[in-house]
Amino acid sequence: MKISLLTKLRLLLDRQIQEPTLHAFLLTVLVSAVLLGACVAGIVFLPAFGYMWWTFAAVAAILALLVLGPRFKTVAGPMLLTGRQLWFRGICRTARVLFIVALAGWLGLIAWSAVCPGGPAPPAKADRRLIRVVTWNIHCGQDEGPPWKQFDWPTRKHALRAALEQVLPDILCVQEATPEQVAFLEKSLPGHQRIGAGRDDGQSEGEHCAVYFKQQRFEKLAGGTFWLEQPIDEPRPGSALGVKRICTWVRLMDWVNGHTLRVYNSHLYLTEAPRRTAATIILDHMAAGDQTDAVLLTADFNASPSVPSRRLFLDAGLADSAERARKPVGLSTFQFYGIGLWCIDGILVDSKWGVQDHRVLKLKPHNTFPSDHFALLADLALPESEVARK
Repeated sequence: MKISLLTKLRLLLDRQIQEPTLHAFLLTVLVSAVLLGACVAGIVFLPAFGYMWWTFAAVAAILALLVLGPRFKTVAGPMLLTGRQLWFRGICRTARVLFIVALAGWLGLIAWSAVCPGGPAPPAKADRRLIRVVTWNIHCGQDEGPPWKQFDWPTRKHALRAALEQVLPDILCVQEATPEQVAFLEKSLPGHQRIGAGRDDGQSEGEHCAVYFKQQRFEKLAGGTFWLEQPIDEPRPGSALGVKRICTWVRLMDWVNGHTLRVYNSHLYLTEAPRRTAATIILDHMAAGDQTDAVLLTADFNASPSVPSRRLFLDAGLADSAERARKPVGLSTFQFYGIGLWCIDGILVDSKWGVQDHRVLKLKPHNTFPSDHFALLADLALPESEVARK
């Protein structure tokens, strides 16, 4: 009997038969698992980099090779396969089928992201006294550099500008904005003033949870950025997953109705314990402000409405703008190939606000989603007694 690393020859009924060794079984399973894992990783992460049609072509070519390429032939005649050979062929066929299913599904997702229509633009405000608030995690990106730095921003930014021209927000709150994206939004919204510092150094570096407000309507009375760990007035260097996150706030005078309001905008942590700490810090800051102000919070909470850290805000007296507008609460705001998956963004308001409208904006200008998040819109009003006096 002759043995190699992957195959061995043995005599069976006076005939030499080549069988796979245990090493061959282990190597086949390991390689199949790694390739399937790489396929799943590609499905999950590659859309953020763009190049979708190049990806489609590559996936289609691999799929065609698997479907049309060589495979095990059925043995004819009296020759029988050993149990070890049958098991090995079964593993190979199963891996092949799993690859075909995964790649076909990937092609379907890419095709759907290209043909799905997106959602309609919102109507104009029903009343000029309403305040149109939009919150949007615009997904970080830049014009130059490797794909994992650009995140398809050179394409997405034109869709974002077109979407904002359709929406016409009085107040725009964004998360994940890089310094380059902040500058782009300032050019795209020339009638708005920005507030918000970078989380890495308290100036320009790192993510901005920026707030843009219409200068002809609002006057800035106060504002700034604070961090969501103690001490709240200092940044802390860290990795992308371990960074000290921020909240931007601004106090405004609304010249249309003579009322003051405070806007808070944040991007909370990925895990529950630091999210609860962050929620407490934000609520403490709200409570320390002028209690005559109307207060609203926009955020990428990184949590669904039922998660305890997000419910802390509701327990403190804030309400989801969807609920106040008598719209469904918990509609998906994070999208994957154009398919809504989770509700992790929100607009919360205190009791001084009325909510005329609330919408999830699934805009897709130029057949491009501006972000991996849908935007949220709320048309807000002061109490009827205040509005009526104007």
